[in-house]
Amino acid sequence: MAFAPCISVRDTAASLAFYKKLGFDADSSTARPGDDIHMLLYQGEFVAMIYRNADLKNWLPVLADTPVGFAGMFYLGVDDLEAAFAHISRHAEIVKPITTDHNGQRMFYFRDPDGYVIGINEEARLHGSDLGKYA
Repeated sequence: MAFAPCISVRDTAASLAFYKKLGFDADSSTARPGDDIHMLLYQGEFVAMIYRNADLKNWLPVLADTPVGFAGMFYLGVDDLEAAFAHISRHAEIVKPITTDHNGQRMFYFRDPDGYVIGINEEARLHGSDLGKYA
C-alpha cells in the first residue's frame, strides 16, 4: 500500500490554483460542501489529497489544535530537475536551491501557500540510489 498524504489548507481554491500553476492537476469529483477534499495529481499520478482545514478538523477532531503546515516535507520525483526548477521558481518561493546530498540525490525545495515544504528530486537518480528501494 502506498503512503497517501492529505494536507490541510486554508483555502482549497487558492491551493489548487497555486499547484495548477506548477503543472499539477486536480480531481475534484469527491469534493462537496462540508467535505472539501481534492485529489492532487502530477503527470497523471496521484501525489496527495488537498483538504480544507475546517472540514478536515471536523472529520478528525483530534486535529483541532494542529496548525496548517507542519515540520516535515513531501517529495516529488521528476524526470527533468532543471526544467522543474525553472518552472516552479517562477511561481513559488524556493526555500533551498538545487543541491546534491550525500547519496548523490539532486533536489530543491519550495514552499506552498500554507507553509508546506515540497522537495523535488530526480526520479532516475532516486531509483538508482540506495533509497530507490523505497521509491
